Amino acid sequence: MRYILLLSLILCGLLARGLCEDSGEVDSIIGGAVAAKGQFPYMVYFRNQVTGKLFCSGTLITPYKVLTTAWCFPSFLPSVPITAWMNTVSLIPDVDRVVRAVVRVVRAPDYNPATGMHDIAVVTLDAPVTFVPPVRLGFGLYFNSGLSAGIVGWGYSGATQLTTYLRSSYITIQPKSVCMTAFGNPNFGSQFFICAASPGVGSCSLDAGSPILLNGYQIGISSQARCGGGEPVVGVDVRSYEAWIKSNL
Repeated sequence: MRYILLLSLILCGLLARGLCEDSGEVDSIIGGAVAAKGQFPYMVYFRNQVTGKLFCSGTLITPYKVLTTAWCFPSFLPSVPITAWMNTVSLIPDVDRVVRAVVRVVRAPDYNPATGMHDIAVVTLDAPVTFVPPVRLGFGLYFNSGLSAGIVGWGYSGATQLTTYLRSSYITIQPKSVCMTAFGNPNFGSQFFICAASPGVGSCSLDAGSPILLNGYQIGISSQARCGGGEPVVGVDVRSYEAWIKSNL
């Protein structure tokens, strides 16, 4: 699924630097429940201001910076206006929402869309967000397979996007071999990735950039998934990028 979507983005990029959104398939956290207001205030969704639609997710990590995937932003400076929306659980604009413009994107220098390696980016906002608490990054956390983590994302479904809400679900950390086998990619066994899966739980393309959480700390960034309940979710392990992230704050 991710490879089909990647091809779509490449084709889209000919017109708008890849900042397009799919309009015909269900792209959401599979399973779980609607998040409570204020539960994940740091959750960001990126909106293409030309189409008015969501295309990726992220997390506020400082007043000026958002953590997401490199796959979401083919360019360091988007050619169409992009905004970051946060402090809300609904795609319907509400009074508490916070909106900032995206002014710069820094991707990991070794990012390789063909292999999925180093799929991480830091986005700069045009003004600080001082009243929304950023997510805490789990740089020093140790975890292994069998632990229960959380995934969070925007339930997006084509033309019904404005009636959908932020969803969260529990998911189990798996041996990396599970993701290596599922995607046929040996790179997913490296230190740079987390693998997670649970029956009836999953994420989709527009959840790219959303967090994998452990005890309130972000340990991963959703990078690849197949849009089905029970399908593995490949996450970028933020611990492997501690120095790079800090150098771009």
